[in-house]
Formats: sequence, C-alpha cells, structure tokens
Amino acid sequence: MKINRRNKITGIFLVLALTIITIVVFRIQKLFYPDIFLITVDALRPDHLTCYGYQRKTSPNMDNLSQQGTLFLNCYSTCPITLQSTVGLLTGRYLGNDKYIPNWENILDKEFTTLAEYLKKFGYYSAALLDNISYEEGRGFEQGFDDFFVTPPTDAKDLTERALIFLQNRRHRNRPLFIWVHYMDTHPPYNFREEYMKMFEGDRLYNNNDKILKLKPEGLLQSEFRKKWSSGGYIPWVAFRKDRFSLNYYIAGYDSAICYTDLYIGELLRHIKNNAIIILTADHGESLGEHNVYFNHGENIYNEQLHIPLIIKDKRCFKEGRVISMAISIIDIVPTILSRINPLWFFFNRKHFDGIDLKLILKNDTSPRKYIYSYVLYPHPSPSFWSILDVKRNIKYIFCSEMNKEELFILPDETSNLINETHSDIPVFKKELSENLKQWKKIYPVRSDKNSRRVSIDEHRIDILRSLGYVQ
Repeated sequence: MKINRRNKITGIFLVLALTIITIVVFRIQKLFYPDIFLITVDALRPDHLTCYGYQRKTSPNMDNLSQQGTLFLNCYSTCPITLQSTVGLLTGRYLGNDKYIPNWENILDKEFTTLAEYLKKFGYYSAALLDNISYEEGRGFEQGFDDFFVTPPTDAKDLTERALIFLQNRRHRNRPLFIWVHYMDTHPPYNFREEYMKMFEGDRLYNNNDKILKLKPEGLLQSEFRKKWSSGGYIPWVAFRKDRFSLNYYIAGYDSAICYTDLYIGELLRHIKNNAIIILTADHGESLGEHNVYFNHGENIYNEQLHIPLIIKDKRCFKEGRVISMAISIIDIVPTILSRINPLWFFFNRKHFDGIDLKLILKNDTSPRKYIYSYVLYPHPSPSFWSILDVKRNIKYIFCSEMNKEELFILPDETSNLINETHSDIPVFKKELSENLKQWKKIYPVRSDKNSRRVSIDEHRIDILRSLGYVQ
C-alpha cells in the first residue's frame, strides 16, 4: 500500500513538473518567438497617409500603429509590380541568378527560400490570406505556408472577417504564428464609396479643373498598350468610371479606399496580442498624375511607384514613436525579422540575404549599405528599367536599355533630369552610378521568358486579372 501511495505521489509530482516545464517553455517560446503579423496593402503610397504628413485624415489606425512602433520615412520597393516586388518582400533578396521569369505569369523559383520556410525552422505555423488572385498557388509564393488562401478581390471588411475567423479557429495554438494578410482596395478599380468620397472630394485639396483622358486599349497588343499609355495623359480603362474626368475625383477615390482599408486594419489590430510583431507595408506605390501617368503602376521606375510605407511594432527592439529617415528597401524586412527571432542563426546565415537588418540603423543611425536597387522587368521588346539610389547622397540614376535612356536626379525631385549637366559633380555621379549598376546587373542577371514555365490559367481567372488591369 505504501509503495502504491508513493508511486501515486511520484506520478502526481511528475505530472506537475511536466506541466510547469511546459508552461515555462511555452512562455519562453512566446518571448523569443512572438507571433508575427505581416500586413500589406496593394499600391499604397505613404504620402497619402496622415502619419507621413498627408493633409487628409485617411489613416487613423495606421497613424496609431506608427505611434506604437517605428516609422520608416524612405522605404523603397524593388519593383512597382506586385509579383516581382513580393519576391523581395518574402525572400530578402533581389531578383536574379536565373531564378525568375519577368512577365505577368511570374513564378517564384523553388530555389528561393521564403520567410515562411525560414520561420518553419523555428517552429512557426504560417498562414496567408491574400486578396490578390495573382498570388494563386502554382507561382511559388505558397512555399513554406501551412495554410495559403487566395481569393479574387473582395474588400477590406470581408478579408478582415476571414482573418479574424482564421485566428479564432486556427490549428496548432501551441506554436508561434506567422500570418500574412494582403489588402487590395487601394488597387484600381476603386469602389468610390459615397460616405468616404464625401469626406474628401469637397475639400478642394486638388483642383477640380485638372482633367485626365481615358485610354481605350481595345485592339492593342500588350506591348503597344504599354508604349501608348506610357506616353502619359491617360487613365487606364480599369480605373475609369462613367464620364468622370476630374483628377480630384479619382484621387478622392484612392484616398477613400485607403480610409476604408484603414478602418478594417484597425479592426484586425485590435485582435492582435500586445507582444506580437507587426509589420505594415505595401508591395509598391501608385502614379496619381506624376510624370503624366494616372492611377496605375509598373510602367516606370519613379518614386511615386517605388516609395512605400513601413511601420514596425515590436516592443523589444523598435522604440515607440521613432521616425527613421534613412533610405531602406523592402528586402530588409526578412533579415530584420529573422535576426530578431534568432540572432545567432542569422549571424551565420546573413550572406544568404541582399537586405540588411534594420536594427543596425536603429543602433548606429547610419546605413551599412551604399546603394539601393530597383527594376521594372518585362519580356522584350517591352522596355525594362533599372535604377540605383545612392543612399547617403540621395542621388538616383535610371537606365533603360531598350530606349537607350538615362536619367539622373537629386531626390526628392524627379522632374529635372541632370544627366546632361556638365558643371559641378554631376558627370562624376553619372559615371559612378552607371558603372555600379552595370556591375550589379552582371551579379543579378534575369532571364528572358523564351523558355518560361507557364501557369495554366482558366478563363474565369483571366477575366479577374483583366478586371484589375493585369491583362488586356
């Protein structure tokens, strides 16, 4: 009897010990491996967010997030095209090394390692809820995700509701979570919701007399359409609404889409635990009339299409309310997350990334890199563009081989091309940046689509892509 009693006590003690150990391990895991929320908004310009200085009150919830974390004033995408820029967002690498196909049927090669795949090494359960059908499975972006949901564009309310249902019912609650949510409302065509339009259209921030023309691409080949539209002065057909030609009307539509999305981002944020890491950014920006291009992206490489917001909330590493002006890239997000999750692992694996750990900038207030690169890649004969930004001198060089075109700008101005200037140090800057870009292109070659693998797409999906302006 005594032996049985002793065994029972021992058993109870072991159960309690195991329970305590499990709780301690779980809490330690949550401390070092917190949940990670990556929130991306398609075609979102930072200069149309109030926290970036915009006059309209478009983004109260994103503004609040910026006060709780660190805001980066000058973050740039690698490309103003969703799939090409998302390669950098999810891998921390530039395109190249013969692993990427530059057309709208883009496929992310399996030799790339995504953030979800890296996080799986540390026990993370990964999920994606994406409102852009161009991410559909078969293009490689699903690599590493345990759950990967792609739907045709609905709206921010529906996407947020689906995200909250997922969080409530998710599996593997004993594992840290990485979730990526991609909103689409700020991508044309806009919904022009009346209650939001009233907030902005009558404020006279933009001149109602500024007019734009509609481009009708029927009968044009894709390459011809790009060339004609790139000449400027037109609004693409997917963004056009009835007989409205006022620039103010369409910008109010864009701002109302931001405000509507912000409302439901706020709803999502309210359900995220306080110790989670939150990253809010965009895949690229949007032209709203700059360089005579209206409400589209992917046809040039100016900053209205490359400049994106970046807000990071992480109580452990990013101070509340801090603002960083140093130029950074979308490829810095993955290294920053991984170095935060496992610094030792990242130290020995940092050579696998083109991006940098942004905490280095926070610590030293200087950038360990000299240049940032961006590109727009299309199959020949459509023009492709490359740019190099000198981070410290804020000088940007643009090159297009098909058009034999060069441009040089001292930012933030991108209207005065200094490429032919002979006074001051301009010729020196031109030579230095052009030579560096040539060397970079040798390191990161991108294959043509002559032997591209193709994704099978049914007519329904083609119709959806057409409605978004991805195909004609």
